[in-house]
Amino acid sequence: MKKLSSPTKGQIVKGLKGQVKKLQSELIAVNKASGIDEYIHVKVQKTQSRFKRVRNPKGADKVVGAYLLVLDITAKKEIVHIPISIASGKKATGFIYQIEGTAEGSISTANVTSKGDGVTQLTLGTILYAKIPMGKTATFRIQVEIRGKIGKMYTVVINRIHYKLNLRDVRYKQYLKEISSNTLRFS
Repeated sequence: MKKLSSPTKGQIVKGLKGQVKKLQSELIAVNKASGIDEYIHVKVQKTQSRFKRVRNPKGADKVVGAYLLVLDITAKKEIVHIPISIASGKKATGFIYQIEGTAEGSISTANVTSKGDGVTQLTLGTILYAKIPMGKTATFRIQVEIRGKIGKMYTVVINRIHYKLNLRDVRYKQYLKEISSNTLRFS
């Protein structure tokens, strides 16, 4: 077996350390996408969807779909702060969602509320946060109404949940596993 010189050994070790760092960052990304998060555990408690058709004698009928998602979020290691807000991604809020469907749909209203044993609400500036103590669970009710077209199918997808461990932090941490409602046909 051939002996390696010290400079060659150093280059090999340096290369291996670089590969390990790259693999660790890839593992973190894969874990986040699959719902494995270091600080929170998210469980879908319930999803419901329904629609109502509003008759219009002067033109096409309007169709509104109502979606309900109930999520249990548990703080694993330390206190977690989640903004009690929902948006379609234009600004940093707690829950970021999108509409997926076989035709264009538009947002009518969206609302989120929270409750839980030991869960309190804090206001920082204009943002309301749910403060979840370590080991406790908060239940979030997310209601979204969308306008769509008759005969088309729509789903509401929460693609990110932002949270902070400390309210003084500027940046949010993200839970990246997508959470989908039931697919609903507006018929």
